[in-house]
Amino acid sequence: MPSFADRVDSDWQTPRPTPHDRPYFLYVGRLETIKGLQTVIPLWDRVTDADLLVAGSGSLEPQLRLQAGSNRRIRFLGQIPHEQLGAYFYSALACIVPSVTHEVFPLVTIEALARKTPVVVRDFGALPEVIQESGGGLTYQTDDELLDAMKRIRSSPSLRRELGEKGYHHFVQNWSKEAHLKSYYQIIEQTACEKYGSTWW
Repeated sequence: MPSFADRVDSDWQTPRPTPHDRPYFLYVGRLETIKGLQTVIPLWDRVTDADLLVAGSGSLEPQLRLQAGSNRRIRFLGQIPHEQLGAYFYSALACIVPSVTHEVFPLVTIEALARKTPVVVRDFGALPEVIQESGGGLTYQTDDELLDAMKRIRSSPSLRRELGEKGYHHFVQNWSKEAHLKSYYQIIEQTACEKYGSTWW
């Protein structure tokens, strides 16, 4: 059974001001080498029309801050309480997942899709499978492809909306708590029927 995300389908639905006053892309996760944020930060010298917000902490944070230098378009938010993350996801242009190691099923992707926020993921390991299944984002292999993906989303509100809607629909159908429990009970019923017969209950 696939993983699911709970407590993420309503925290953004009450209208509230955006948590940041400029358009932004969002990174959420541990600040460690395997997560790949160090490959994204240098690109922000070439991104002038959107900020990069970084939510999370980890051992690589000092190095990443040094890497960002005086670039005012990169902001480190630290560890954001889970109940406050919804607004950051919902208002973001997209959530970037640049992992450089194999991720089985990173929850941050479905937490973004649950808020109708597109995801831009590195085409590596299982990451692109989420995009292929849901239609909720874009993939990239090179720096230029990542820059192009961000530009497409930034310049086309209709594309962002389309990706977000597709991702959200797939989340509800497959990765929500309700969908998970439905599949779980179906497996229990099927297993019981196979073992005890159709009249086991």
